[in-house]
Amino acid sequence: MTPRKVLFQLHWIVGITVGIVLGIVGATGALLSFEQEIVASLARDGREVEAAGRAALTAPELLTRVAAQQQDKRIVGLNIAHEPAETARVTFAPREQSYVDPYTGVLLTPTASGAETFLRNVRQLHRWLMLGDLGDRDIGRQIVGACTMLLIFMAFTGLYLRWPRGPAARRWKTWLVPDFGLRGRAFLWNLHSVVGTWVLPVYLVIALTGLQWSYEWYRDGLYSIAGVERPSGPEGSRESRGPGQSERGGGPDVAAFARAWDIFAQETRGRFASMNVNLAARPGKPMEFRYLEEHPRHDRAFNTLAIDSEGRVVKRERYADKPRAARLVSSIFPLHSGSYFGLAGVIMFMIASLAMPVFAVTGWIMYLQRRAPRARRASLAAATEEAG
Repeated sequence: MTPRKVLFQLHWIVGITVGIVLGIVGATGALLSFEQEIVASLARDGREVEAAGRAALTAPELLTRVAAQQQDKRIVGLNIAHEPAETARVTFAPREQSYVDPYTGVLLTPTASGAETFLRNVRQLHRWLMLGDLGDRDIGRQIVGACTMLLIFMAFTGLYLRWPRGPAARRWKTWLVPDFGLRGRAFLWNLHSVVGTWVLPVYLVIALTGLQWSYEWYRDGLYSIAGVERPSGPEGSRESRGPGQSERGGGPDVAAFARAWDIFAQETRGRFASMNVNLAARPGKPMEFRYLEEHPRHDRAFNTLAIDSEGRVVKRERYADKPRAARLVSSIFPLHSGSYFGLAGVIMFMIASLAMPVFAVTGWIMYLQRRAPRARRASLAAATEEAG
């Protein structure tokens, strides 16, 4: 058997086995492409307020009023948007979030819409096939990760198998335009291969970024190659007090936060799109402000300003000043979703994701059509032998 035939066999075997999982992951990924916009649109009553020319509370004032309303809870994070109509957001330990009116400090209780619940389930299906609901989401992550690696194999073997021979390889139409003059299985193969050529670069980006959510070793490798220290997990879930917490544990140390906030405001001159501060850093660690500029490169292009308990800036890091490799590893999610390339990128990645179930279906159809003549020949041979 020639290498080409071996690769062909492997391609369709892998395709009809993992194609179902990849189809699910692709379809759910497409549904999540505009998740934030959909949720924000449907939950405006609880996430938007009427500014009406009012002056917003300062961050320390906001924190004080929230702490007074929730004395039995420990505040570990605060997020403020610069848009006048947007609410602020506080995080209580371990990971409970609430929205706050930035003009009054009153906690809001937006009700989760049916669409929001649906999209949350879609996200769980996309990331770990909802196996977490059955006891162990790591199993789901491993399955999705293995299928993602096989997607890379499918992409390269598919490119090799559809490589035109002779003069046809030099004609761009052979690569990029389906031949609508074909019929039956030949047309399906042509459509399968042409669309595969279009989406191959997108699939490689999706796969190579998506693997970091399934495998620790892969994530460590990305940061090692980039020469960047891997950030620790969310510290908001930790129970240790940090520079933003008071000794009583229930509320933040507003005085310490106010000093840090004044420095942050001076550094940024109040020009930021959104700001998030971690108030539960480990003891001895500085208070870290992560913020987006007014016109960020993408929705994860965060700048960082770290301020210690004595009011000194110990870290000042701008996204634009990072080395290219560091910018890329800090932009894994925007790369994975396509938002790194703007609105056009999100739409392009959404269409490519929707094509995954199409590949699974056309692969199965071609497989069944290929087996049908063999089954008929075998049946005819058996009937001839019986007659003889």
